[in-house]
Amino acid sequence: MTAPDLSHIKGVIWDLDNTLYRYDDAFIRACNIAAANQAIAMGLDLPFDQALTMATESEKIFGSSFRLFADRGLQYRDFHFPYHDAVDTTAVARNRDIKTALDSLSLPMVILTNASRGWARRTVAHIELDHIFDDAKIIALEDVDFKAKAHYPNGFERALSLLGTEASKTLMVEDLARNLPVAKRLGLTTALVHHTQRPDDSGHVDMVFETTMALTRHLLRGL
Repeated sequence: MTAPDLSHIKGVIWDLDNTLYRYDDAFIRACNIAAANQAIAMGLDLPFDQALTMATESEKIFGSSFRLFADRGLQYRDFHFPYHDAVDTTAVARNRDIKTALDSLSLPMVILTNASRGWARRTVAHIELDHIFDDAKIIALEDVDFKAKAHYPNGFERALSLLGTEASKTLMVEDLARNLPVAKRLGLTTALVHHTQRPDDSGHVDMVFETTMALTRHLLRGL
């Protein structure tokens, strides 16, 4: 198999969650607990154990601890900030190899996340990447009026403006293939970190990598 060629890349847009760090069972449980507590605070008439079961099932089915709560009439905009404020960042596992690799990359980089700015700030500090991704290099969902990257170009356009790079020479790194079609239409080079869960339909994915470390090794070779 021919190795992916990233020598043309002059800037990188990173997703945050499950990309710059890896989801594990402890972190997913922390998210589900925070989601259950917040749903109850917003008026969900269920005991905590049932709310936690709903959040857990929602995450398994949709990849979102909130989705099933929306079916009960809760609004995501009301959920977004307090939920992300409540998730315990200590449940996020640090990866020293990723930190070392990113420290070695001499490319402009930004984060584009569907999470809140508060969550992104706390997380990059916890995984010791805040010296790379300061506040000006984070684009959160609320920064683009909740226009999610799966459906809208706003976040990508803002990221390209911050980087000062051409779309064709910019890499968008995601762990979810559903977040890449708009990036592909805009002309970005798209990369999926699939964690052994490679999707069947990857027409909007230019390159696939099993891990973030595998991707960063190819980026370093292209410099």
